[in-house]
Amino acid sequence: MKTKLTIIIIGHNSWHFLQKNLASLEFVKDDPEMEILYVDNASTDETRAAITYSYPYVKMISCGMNRGIAAARNIGMVNSASEYLLFLDSDTIVNKEALDEMMRYMEEHEEVGLCSCKLIGQDGLPQASCKHYPTRLGVIKSGLHNIGVKFGLNLFPNAYARTLYDTSGSEPMEVDFVVGACQLIRKKAQIKVGFLDERIFYGPEDADFCRRLKKKGYKIIYLPYISIIHDYQRPITQKFMSLQTLKQIKGYSYYFRKIVEEKMRGI
Repeated sequence: MKTKLTIIIIGHNSWHFLQKNLASLEFVKDDPEMEILYVDNASTDETRAAITYSYPYVKMISCGMNRGIAAARNIGMVNSASEYLLFLDSDTIVNKEALDEMMRYMEEHEEVGLCSCKLIGQDGLPQASCKHYPTRLGVIKSGLHNIGVKFGLNLFPNAYARTLYDTSGSEPMEVDFVVGACQLIRKKAQIKVGFLDERIFYGPEDADFCRRLKKKGYKIIYLPYISIIHDYQRPITQKFMSLQTLKQIKGYSYYFRKIVEEKMRGI
């Protein structure tokens, strides 16, 4: 039987997050139209054994090496024949009401290629779930601000805020992109646009994918009246110039080069 929805979750040594994530999704096991597909990015902790034991209905694919976000999610997409795909970060806690509403909205709006909802942190505050496309200057200013904070400086304090939308309303909003922590994607649209760009290991793969969907004529919609919890891992800000930071810088550099090359080719 063809499923309606495949929930794609990826992780690397993430069992401490996945315990809450998969527990919140237990309603899926009783719904024949839904399935969960977990793609493991070469974990060395107890993740795979724990999932097999505690959640035997979760389908699992193991990668021999950590291939990054885009590549792992692409593996999930290749292995799904469902009408819809839901990307979820391992540190999210989902509720059935939010998922049902996102599905209902997609069913009623064929022009929408991807939608998401409000992300709420463990502190109860809304997070930056939808944004304007990144710009070179904006990324540089935000990066300098983050570096300055570590040394007690307040450089470009409004740089990050300018990338955000006002989400205080209660009506669906068309936006540039929604963050990859929660993205409900129409499979038909994904087939037209292709897969996530695997040359972005960590960084704006979510913005790039939404940008490409919009170029194919699909809308990206943010639903501010429903929400899920997002514990929000912040590997970039934990260590100054860490490997993750360098990978993110590389991802943004590639993203901006790609846009320039597309314009030059008239794409």
